[in-house]
Amino acid sequence: MTGEEQFITAIIEQAIEDCAYTGTSAKKIKFKMDAIDWIVGKHPEFINYCKMLGMDYEIIRSKIVNNVDMSYTQKQKFKIKDEEIILA
Repeated sequence: MTGEEQFITAIIEQAIEDCAYTGTSAKKIKFKMDAIDWIVGKHPEFINYCKMLGMDYEIIRSKIVNNVDMSYTQKQKFKIKDEEIILA
């Protein structure tokens, strides 16, 4: 794997970790929201990264969605509601 491929893989791995975050840090909840949107929302960058790695982005997205719990905890939902800055 080239250095560029390792870097792209690390970015995707971090996005997956961010999607699964269960804590209550406002900053990390924002990262979670952005990561979910990046993967699920058919973001062109995610699609291009998958293509650069020779992977079908639909298959990768499907595997992530089916295997990573992206739900928000009750505490996270309260934090999102209370901290309007997250939604900005």
